Formats: sequence, C-alpha cells, structure tokens
Amino acid sequence: MHDLSSRRAYGAILLACAATGDAAAAPAAFDLYAGSFSATGTILEGPDASSHRVSCSFTIHQQGSTDLSLQGTCRAYLIMARSVSARLSWDPRSGQVTGTYTGSRVGTALLKGRQVGKDFDLAIEWPRPLYGDTTARMRVASLDAGSFRIVVTDRIGTNGPLRATTDLTLLRQ
Repeated sequence: MHDLSSRRAYGAILLACAATGDAAAAPAAFDLYAGSFSATGTILEGPDASSHRVSCSFTIHQQGSTDLSLQGTCRAYLIMARSVSARLSWDPRSGQVTGTYTGSRVGTALLKGRQVGKDFDLAIEWPRPLYGDTTARMRVASLDAGSFRIVVTDRIGTNGPLRATTDLTLLRQ
C-alpha cells in the first residue's frame, strides 16, 4: 500500500463524489452522494498491478448546492490504512464539476467531469505518471438510493492493457 498505484486507487474513491450536468440535476445528484458510507472492493497496486481487497469508510458532506467534500480511510490487510479527502465544485454555467483529491504520494490530483443521468464520468489528472501516464477515467454509477459503484480504468504501462484499477461498491450507513 505504500506504492503510488494504491494511492491512485484511493483517489478514485474520492472522485465518486462529483460531476453534474444541468442546474436542476446537480443538487439532486449531489444528494445521492452525501452521507456516511462503507465500501469494499479491489484495487490494483504495485508495478505488476497486483489486485488487493480493501475496505473503506467515508463521510461526504454537501456544502450548499454546488460543493461536496469527502473524508475517509481505506484499509487493506487490516493493518495498512490511508487517509483520503476530496473537494468538488459544480459550475452551473458550464455544467462541469472540478476539484482536487489529496492523499497520493504523487501529489494532489485534479478532477474534472460531467453528470450523465444520475451517474458521473470523470477524468483524473495526476501531477506525475502512474502506470506510465498521468490520466485515468472514473465512472460513478448510482445503484440505488443507498449505494453506488466506482470503477476507475487506466492503461497499465505505456502501451499496456486498459484495466480497472479500482472497483468499489459504497453502501450508505
């Protein structure tokens, strides 16, 4: 868990809190993601992109109708823990969500995306390469009023395969 790829995976969790489309949809979509959540799933870690099970807990606060903040902790093997946080803002004029993720050894990641129905399509931009590049894609899908799924995909290696580096299901507590 001390390697950069695991931090990328944790960043993906945080990104789940963002990205909306139109003025009426944004506050309603943000409502779906505000609250306390537990999560389980897998992340890829290390230069060989080994898969590891993780469990996480998050508190997501809606701040006004256009901002969210997330704070939480993810654990692997019951002994390794990582604190993570994110701040996201929706711009009603452009319909875009932008923000930052803090918790990675490579530095603060920039987040940018849009709402697609109740789901989100987000880009992650890292300040230094992970798995051979500085970008990844995240899909956040609302499963129902009490749960959602986050899947981050990235190319493993400069010309390697596209794989899910994070796959988490979050359940409202």
